[in-house]
Amino acid sequence: MIGEVRLRKGVIKVSQESQDSIFTLSRDDVIACAREMGIPDEQITDDVLEQVKKGVEWGLQCWVDVVKEAINLALKG
Repeated sequence: MIGEVRLRKGVIKVSQESQDSIFTLSRDDVIACAREMGIPDEQITDDVLEQVKKGVEWGLQCWVDVVKEAINLALKG
């Protein structure tokens, strides 16, 4: 089962199946983003998905800071 948190843009899916997994970004999530951008599904090839994966990994290099801030906010709330 996947829980969804709606934001201004898109959906973040938080895994509820496993306590070991906090956040999952699937191929379907990438395709949904592409659709919002007006890009046909067929253009999201395995090569594109691999490049997206690398880009997301690069963008989340500071994930530790994000998690620490989320912990602080959760404890304050």
